[in-house]
Amino acid sequence: MLGCRNSVPKGRPSGFCAGWVFLATCLAILGALPGTGLARTADETPLPPPPAPRPAKRPTPQPTTTPPLAKPAPAATSPTAASVAAARADRLARMSAVRSWGYQLNGLKVEDAARSPYDLLVVDATTGLAADRPFRPDEVTSLKTKPDGSKRLVVSYLSIGEAEDYRPDYFSTEYMTEDAPDWLLHENPQWKGNRIIRFCTEGWQKTILGDDNGLNIYNSIELSPLYRLIELGLDGVYLDRVDVYSEVKKECPDAEAKMVEFVARLAAHARKKNPGFMVILQNAEELLAHKTMIDAIDAVAKEDLFYGVDYSQGANSVEAVRSSIANLKRARAAGRPVFVVDYVKDRGKISDAKKKIESQGFIPYIGPRDLGALWLPGVNF
Repeated sequence: MLGCRNSVPKGRPSGFCAGWVFLATCLAILGALPGTGLARTADETPLPPPPAPRPAKRPTPQPTTTPPLAKPAPAATSPTAASVAAARADRLARMSAVRSWGYQLNGLKVEDAARSPYDLLVVDATTGLAADRPFRPDEVTSLKTKPDGSKRLVVSYLSIGEAEDYRPDYFSTEYMTEDAPDWLLHENPQWKGNRIIRFCTEGWQKTILGDDNGLNIYNSIELSPLYRLIELGLDGVYLDRVDVYSEVKKECPDAEAKMVEFVARLAAHARKKNPGFMVILQNAEELLAHKTMIDAIDAVAKEDLFYGVDYSQGANSVEAVRSSIANLKRARAAGRPVFVVDYVKDRGKISDAKKKIESQGFIPYIGPRDLGALWLPGVNF
């Protein structure tokens, strides 16, 4: 604070302070010394208030520019690159440890399946139980332990290219009317009650995925079909009818690329909730030419590799087999296991198919085409 009372600076005459105080007082009275910080003592006469300030002149508006948007800081829960890589490595390690697998989509009894020796079980957690109801979390947990006490992977079937009329999640009788959603197409002639889907529409993709939080987009209360499987405690999904892209190219221009994007979107959406959630691709092995597809999945499965591509018990053509194997080996080269199921009944064909599957480094399963029973190694094949 500026002041001279009782504090004359060394080397300055006292008359200096007297003159300065007199000047400051005069200026303050004239209102010309606002905000000087001069202190008044009790014996001084109070100063009159300064005159009210005049309104400032309104500034001329200047053109404004919007500053560039800053990149938002990552949320505290956002995974780091290191954590994403660690989760992927863990998934692939667990999947690569699988040496046997079983596949039953209907009529399954949890107690019987739990006694099976398989390292991986593919079930239908929505409609696959003999009890005719969805799985409960405790049933999924019981399937995750093998008879010898070791761990087993359990994944659920999920079709992303067809809608079955027995799945109330997204199919009801009114969809057969004029009010049907734009993604619902004709019935699959090979499977009664299954309707082909225009998979590239946002309506269908969000029907499967849900909203950003995995909630059902039709009521925002229940979980989406995908997130319901995660909440059940399943290790992953087994994606079927990815190959529908080749059947709806008119309805979905650039269908191949859009299907790859859909699978990658599904995988990312699931792993936002559970980074360890696994994705297995069934068929459409030609899409493994896309790095995005390989990066999204943890394994690939192939039906009818050596027998029955025409739904018979006949052997497939050499060219068809060669083409499929070449594509499947893309997955093998990227460290993704390959599971193969051939639906044959003849003992000679069973033995031949199993031998050929294993000779390629793939993991075999032989079962009935309706997948209504769990065939066992050493017993059925």
